[in-house]
Amino acid sequence: MSKAIRLASLAMVVAAAAAAVYAFSPRPLPPFAATAIRADRLQINGLVQVGKRLVAVGEAGHILLSDDDGAHWRDAVVQPQTGSTLNQLLFIDAQHGVAVGHDGWIVKTDDGGANWHQVRFDEQRSEPLLGVASAGGTGGASAATLYAVGSFGKFLVSHDAGAHWEPSPLPAVGEAHLNALTAGPKGRLMLTGENGTLLRSSNGGAQWETLALPYKGSLFGALALSADIWLVYGMRGNVFRTEDFGATWERIDTGLQTSFFGGIKFDSGRIALVGQGGAVLLSDDHGKHFRIHSIGGMASLTSIIQIAPARALVSGEAGIEPKAL
Repeated sequence: MSKAIRLASLAMVVAAAAAAVYAFSPRPLPPFAATAIRADRLQINGLVQVGKRLVAVGEAGHILLSDDDGAHWRDAVVQPQTGSTLNQLLFIDAQHGVAVGHDGWIVKTDDGGANWHQVRFDEQRSEPLLGVASAGGTGGASAATLYAVGSFGKFLVSHDAGAHWEPSPLPAVGEAHLNALTAGPKGRLMLTGENGTLLRSSNGGAQWETLALPYKGSLFGALALSADIWLVYGMRGNVFRTEDFGATWERIDTGLQTSFFGGIKFDSGRIALVGQGGAVLLSDDHGKHFRIHSIGGMASLTSIIQIAPARALVSGEAGIEPKAL
């Protein structure tokens, strides 16, 4: 074989080897477009506004953020991400907040919701936490007293703004599921649950008193209209109103037999309740009478927040959507 042929053959071998090395060598992947979060494709159980930011929690441990009134959403960073469903959230101030969910999971943020870290997870029992509220406190966010409630009478307390939690059973509750805890003015709290469970506290949760309702079905939440005027709502269209912080109650005829899961008092004083089958009810007389604003569909609504004088966002089984009110 001539020298020229040997050189040509060698060049081909070298080229083939170089191609193989290139083919199997690690290289940076081409950039992909950022994944868009479809807030209308996730079940959202809790929705709040913190300054100009909206924060939502829901299925698979998602925590979503929006800084443009809900036009666009992105995922917050949650470490570790257990994938457990989150049910409710609370912000003490613009920077500090907690979210609670299934498996006794509690996560905390100290930077306005961008990053969350786990502070509690129950590896032994998968019982969900369903509600969270603040009793306030002195000394800033680090001294705030928080409560979390859930299934089978679960009642947890934190005295350091959610960094640490410990059980604090309520003897009057037993193993009734506790669905929501609502804070009102002057350190007042209202606890609602199954089988007509209803308790109040006038001193930030230090003591609790059992209240009587002419109804023994599940109550899913409460709404404080003032220190004394409250609404509680639950299954089959049941809504009750008090003007003396629960000493006496009046049943309100809503005209519906659907369950209600959330409510809000707007800056204008208008009240909205949301619930099963996409129901949205409005009241302009402090909850004495309601009218049906909209209803229809299979998806239930769990939360509502105001984003403008006549605009709201509602959330639930079908995600988040705007509502003109």
